Amino acid sequence: MTNKVKKRQRKPKSEFQKQLDVIRKFSPSHVLEVELHVWEFQHWKMERIGEQLRIIRNTVLGELLKNYKQMVRTKAYKRTMKLYHFLSEQIDKEKDARELKKLEQKKKELTDTLENLRNTHHVTFDFARKYGEQIRKTTFGLPDAVTVWSACEMSWNSMETILFKGAENPYFYKRNDLITFQGKQAERCIILKHNEKKNNFYIHFHDMQFPLMIKKDDVFIQETLSSIAYYMKHGEEIDKQNVERHPLGLPLLSTSRIRNNRIVRKNIREKVRYFVQIVLEGIPVAKRKKDGSFRHTYGVGRVAGDIGTQSLAVVSKDKVFLKNLAERSDHTFVYERKLYLLQRYLERSRRAMNPQYFDEKGRITKGKKVWDFSKRYLKSQKELRDLHRKAAESRKYAHNEEVNRLRSMGDEFIIEQMSIKALQKKAKEVTVNEKTGTFNRRKRFGKSIGKRSPGYFIQQAKYRFIVTDGTVKEANTWTFKASQYDHILDDTSKKQLSKRWHTLPNGIQLQRDLYSAFLLFCTEHDLQKPNKQICDSFFHEFLILHNQCIEEIKNKCKVVLNSGITCNKGKIVVTSA
Repeated sequence: MTNKVKKRQRKPKSEFQKQLDVIRKFSPSHVLEVELHVWEFQHWKMERIGEQLRIIRNTVLGELLKNYKQMVRTKAYKRTMKLYHFLSEQIDKEKDARELKKLEQKKKELTDTLENLRNTHHVTFDFARKYGEQIRKTTFGLPDAVTVWSACEMSWNSMETILFKGAENPYFYKRNDLITFQGKQAERCIILKHNEKKNNFYIHFHDMQFPLMIKKDDVFIQETLSSIAYYMKHGEEIDKQNVERHPLGLPLLSTSRIRNNRIVRKNIREKVRYFVQIVLEGIPVAKRKKDGSFRHTYGVGRVAGDIGTQSLAVVSKDKVFLKNLAERSDHTFVYERKLYLLQRYLERSRRAMNPQYFDEKGRITKGKKVWDFSKRYLKSQKELRDLHRKAAESRKYAHNEEVNRLRSMGDEFIIEQMSIKALQKKAKEVTVNEKTGTFNRRKRFGKSIGKRSPGYFIQQAKYRFIVTDGTVKEANTWTFKASQYDHILDDTSKKQLSKRWHTLPNGIQLQRDLYSAFLLFCTEHDLQKPNKQICDSFFHEFLILHNQCIEEIKNKCKVVLNSGITCNKGKIVVTSA
């Protein structure tokens, strides 16, 4: 006799639950981060759990990578990929609708073949999950099944970047890296609980309790936690009302329902601190000041912005400004200089301590190496890590402040479509300098993007405007050509990137980024090209605001990167190149 494994039978969802799932699927979400109070014995246990999760994640990723390399070497995979790339090129060139449909059908068949190959060679998330669970049962029993599942999901996400996004090598967590404890549901693994008698919140994880450290003057966290407590008590009533209001088109009630929790560890000033990130459903609570007034206001109207790799130019009906991205204070450049000097010191120290691993030209030799580092090097390495953390936090706060400022100016934000990822990549073509005969540098804007994070700014702008009933619209870069258009000539002309000033036919000079933002402000509703009539009617007001903006930069001697305005000993020199 064979023992049949009983499969778990799930109850069919009711009509009410189906409607509730639809509402929850399309409702926005936000994250609340609060620090946790962790005792010494709890810290010791969390370190053990984190180390075991790190090993599980790396082991699963290594097994997936080994299976992937075996799959890539097979003739079937090489033949299928060759046909897949050939069909992709044919689809891009094909114009006939019938032939295009046939090619797409063949491409779909090849996609199914590739999926079968991945299943055969165990390059799937299902294999990663089962392999991680097997390691947990046989070797590491301290982490629970949910956090192991999340660690396997991390390894599969790294594998996906190789399979579908063209990455070459995945990242393996090092011994000092702090892995995140990720929960999948609000009621399992990492649970936020509320003590009604004492009116306090704490996190329950692995038979441990971590109280939330809430500041007395932090009104935002207090209001958010009170709304969470209210939903915990009256959740069923709120869900019923939302299900009734949704078909009628009425605005839904804010829920503050917990989707999942995760515990994040951060190394701050050589000390590990713990934070819980609560993923909440619905729109976040409006931030208030200590006196109870709202911190941010929401404007109405159109705002246009030209976002560069390092600077931001904004034009609205009554405001024009040009500034650096991710700049909160005058000390931004000082911190960037500190980072550069510290990195240079670390490189020199590494070369001085390990001269045997470098050739005559200063290049690292091939082969396995055991690096020697001085005590000063290790101390400076920790200082560098802390400086990078501070720089990242500063960029984040600066972008959030700027987005709130833009939202106070209007509710419609217009920008150009741009791929930040493409700007980071090196140039594909290798060119030779005609004068020197040496190879030209293939680098583009990777360092600038790393310092200023324009992609994060765009992401936050889209999120913040949508959550506050605003819109972010992207103009078509290929048809709009904001940096080439002239509204007086109603024509375009190519300009070099180094040319930072646009000269109109009547001799008026305009800063290139501000003029591009002005053209975006004067766009048509289809966002394909500027509207000449709107440009002509608004140009006089824009010119006055433009000159005031340039004059302010001159008087305050601001350093705006890539603006064509240079500061020299308290004087401003306007350059056209």
